[in-house]
Amino acid sequence: MGYVDGWRGRIGLITIAAGSATEYEFHQYAPKGVAILSTRIFLRDMSPEALVEMLPHIDGAASLLAGADVDVIVFACTAGSLVKGVGYDQEIIDRLHRLTGLPVTTTSTGVVDALKILNIKKVVVTTPYQDEVNQAEKAFLEGNGFNIVGFGCVESAAPKFVPQIRPEEMYRLTKETFSEDADGVFISCTGLHVDSIIELLEKDLKRPVVASNQATLWSALRKISVNEEIEGMGKLFEL
Repeated sequence: MGYVDGWRGRIGLITIAAGSATEYEFHQYAPKGVAILSTRIFLRDMSPEALVEMLPHIDGAASLLAGADVDVIVFACTAGSLVKGVGYDQEIIDRLHRLTGLPVTTTSTGVVDALKILNIKKVVVTTPYQDEVNQAEKAFLEGNGFNIVGFGCVESAAPKFVPQIRPEEMYRLTKETFSEDADGVFISCTGLHVDSIIELLEKDLKRPVVASNQATLWSALRKISVNEEIEGMGKLFEL
């Protein structure tokens, strides 16, 4: 007998303790019949060192979710899954798969796959990160074959402040950073509430837009073979 609250699939979500955007947007946009079960891990600040310190804590979170009979494990943190460079996301995937035996994805994995399927090679990026993390993100994206043609930042001092950044602020920053040379846009950080502005930006910039939570949900749904258009989530969910 299948679960009443996840008869099409159950997503196990690992999110940052101070965050709220990922859970909110996953529950808002998840297709009918898909359940979202979440657990949290601590992130002390937005530095590269703190992002790396999270790694051992992911194991316990993944084990808890595996015990809830989820169908896929999702590590929903953009910077935390790319901070050590190209291949770090796959290292996390392999680690959690060995631990749980379940399919695993990360935000940065979903972002790379989304940019590729949308044929975005030249990308404009906006973030709420400090400079060291921005540099790590640039290196990760460039190492995966993307050309960054614009980069904008609203620097946030602590993880708890990221969910307080209004979508309108990221909309304005993204438009100001945009380059006509770009094939598309990436708004980075699962802490941001920005899925509501994806379609507005796509209309105004006439380019596809990828956002961290959008790409993470898309990647998770692909892992459990749930494929459908989701209204409000941009061109990525029209493929």
